[in-house]
Amino acid sequence: MVKVMGMLRNSTRGLLLLQKCLFYYSCVVPIATYGFRLWFFSGAPTKAQVSLLTAIQCKTAFWILGTFCTSLTGGIEALESLIPIQLYLKKLVKWFCLRTATFSSQHTLMSLLSAKHSKSTPPHPQSLALLNDIQCTCLKGPLLDTKASLLNLTEYFDPLHAETTPDCRLLDSLLDRISFYPCNHSSLRDYKTHLQSLDHLFFEAFSFSFTFVVVIDTSVILSRYIQAVSAIHIWNLDQ
Repeated sequence: MVKVMGMLRNSTRGLLLLQKCLFYYSCVVPIATYGFRLWFFSGAPTKAQVSLLTAIQCKTAFWILGTFCTSLTGGIEALESLIPIQLYLKKLVKWFCLRTATFSSQHTLMSLLSAKHSKSTPPHPQSLALLNDIQCTCLKGPLLDTKASLLNLTEYFDPLHAETTPDCRLLDSLLDRISFYPCNHSSLRDYKTHLQSLDHLFFEAFSFSFTFVVVIDTSVILSRYIQAVSAIHIWNLDQ
């Protein structure tokens, strides 16, 4: 895939630099790092795999910026805001370990963790909870990285909080008190008409107590550098 990426652009036309970086992180990196937790963990020999991924990113960096192959890879990656692949893998490992804290007690991985982090799940026969200190010292694997990261975690995550259950959300409990007024931007005349109606609704809402007005804008800007802009503002009476 990296070798045929050159077909998408030449020296005079094709993809922009931002589009090429997005293409690399969206299409190449997920395939190249698929299942990397099976071999990328503390104490594992990862030199050959990381060297292969580094070569892939090096070839991609030359394609994105269009430089010579003799250019310094570190400088090219810095100009393109590409994270070195080894640091990127460490970031993915950190995300995965912290995401484990958000799993429910019915998740399969919970039965493999230690008793402190299993959320009262019955242990698996090969769980870390059934191993002694000597066995844990000799053992190497991604579960030990997850255990070490969870030991440094000070926050608690409830995956099944009452506010996230169905029929307990804002639209479920207060649907009769919420009104939506979409604004159409198809033409300038319709836009001005909607603005006048929204101004009328805005001042009418402030005549009632305990009323909140929320205005959201997700306009698409015709720019080669900015794709979209979103903004939100909340009013409560005179505040």
